[in-house]
Amino acid sequence: MADRIGIIGAGFSGLLSAYLLERRFGDQVEIEVWEAGDRSGGRVRTTPVPEVGASYEAGVAELYDIAGNPHLRRLIRHLGLRTRPLTGTPYFVVGDRVLRDDRMLEGVLGRRGMDRLRRFWERGTGLRPPADYALAGRERDNAHPWQRRTFADVLGDIDDPLCEWFTAMQCHSDLATEPPHTSGLFGMDNLLIDHPGYCTMYTLAEGNEGLIAALAGRVRSPVSPGTAVTHVAADEETGMRVSLRNRGGGRRDVEVDALLVTLPPAGVRRIRWSDERLQDAVAGHVRHHDHGTAYLRVTLLFRRRFWRRAFPEDYFVSDAFGGVTVYDQSPDDGAEGAGIQSWLLGGAPALEYASKSDGDIVAAVLNAVPGLSPVREDLLVRAFVDRWTGVAGVSALPGGVPLRPARQRHSPDPRWPQLQFIGDYLYDATLCGALDAVLYGVSRLGDLITAKTDSVADGAADLFGAGAEPGSSTPSSPRSAFFLDERRAAGRESAR
Repeated sequence: MADRIGIIGAGFSGLLSAYLLERRFGDQVEIEVWEAGDRSGGRVRTTPVPEVGASYEAGVAELYDIAGNPHLRRLIRHLGLRTRPLTGTPYFVVGDRVLRDDRMLEGVLGRRGMDRLRRFWERGTGLRPPADYALAGRERDNAHPWQRRTFADVLGDIDDPLCEWFTAMQCHSDLATEPPHTSGLFGMDNLLIDHPGYCTMYTLAEGNEGLIAALAGRVRSPVSPGTAVTHVAADEETGMRVSLRNRGGGRRDVEVDALLVTLPPAGVRRIRWSDERLQDAVAGHVRHHDHGTAYLRVTLLFRRRFWRRAFPEDYFVSDAFGGVTVYDQSPDDGAEGAGIQSWLLGGAPALEYASKSDGDIVAAVLNAVPGLSPVREDLLVRAFVDRWTGVAGVSALPGGVPLRPARQRHSPDPRWPQLQFIGDYLYDATLCGALDAVLYGVSRLGDLITAKTDSVADGAADLFGAGAEPGSSTPSSPRSAFFLDERRAAGRESAR
């Protein structure tokens, strides 16, 4: 008899879990995927802009090539998706100045500030070599001296208030939170996104939602949109029963042998759990991992790509809204054509503005656009506001502190190893972290099924290689405090 497996959530994690289980076990499993919303994909969403025959990334803006962790790149190749490198030095906007190199940055921070900044980067990269960066979020990180310090405390080691501010601003969009609310290690990991010895970036040529479409097209199991899980009952004699409610109010119960929960903590909290021990275990899981924060993406379609000469690459960073990454998602038809800017606000500013009207949000962003003062509203064709808050938000402290053993974080009640929790909030707030969580959870569940069926099918991780091997390379000594020259060279030469 086939094992019945339920998967809660049809985002990247849920669809990939279904695909890997089907690939490994075939007819030995019967899978259902339940999605409370109307669409699959979660935070991966590409929105068309018919006016220019293009699109923008309403959710996940980039994918990461992390040195020593090849799984995501291997999945992309396996699915036959085309990629495009994402280049960004990055340039910075500080006040009314555009900083393009270290000389210009020194004009803001001073010689002493630049020295303090270099020392901080040398210290940070020394404590976080690429081999460890590739395995971020594992239990071994508990031994890192910055794991139990806040990022604000670690930034204080710079001993220069202006440099502390600049460094926090630099990675604010990636963190999506403020330095006191996350760990020093997670803060440094997000800074290292700008270091080509650790990470490079790319997008999918047909839009990042192509990843979801490719997975959905390969999943044979039924995916039910508009179907919320309201209650999970677990009994050691009768097994697990999942209670469902569809958008029309209809209800049904499903008996399952295993259950994968791919919701963030805010979504897990909406489900009732029984028995009492299971309820307590899940509540403890949520408390430990519930560090939700928000994103707000504001995308502007302009008649002209007027910023191209000042910002010739795929993104720049502005000090507006506490630090914001601005992506150029214009169609590739030359500098004089229509232009698309997408502003990614994170953390406290995102939460503040998310409650305002779209008009107020767009007006605030227009006032921050470099080279658009006074505001030229006649240049604006259309604006889009995408709110990623609440259940759709991200984690400000993935894995919590301390990081729990993998078996405990994925299966908080040891009586029920066939109940696995999966999500990027367990490792980091990226698709790489989500993929790491899927590979662990599916492999663990696969071991349980194999023990019952004597299956000799390939392990789920074999699709991407046997485990993430730590990178062996070491970063070159940077010529600049935040690697302007290295990032520029990497953008030209990488085959990402």
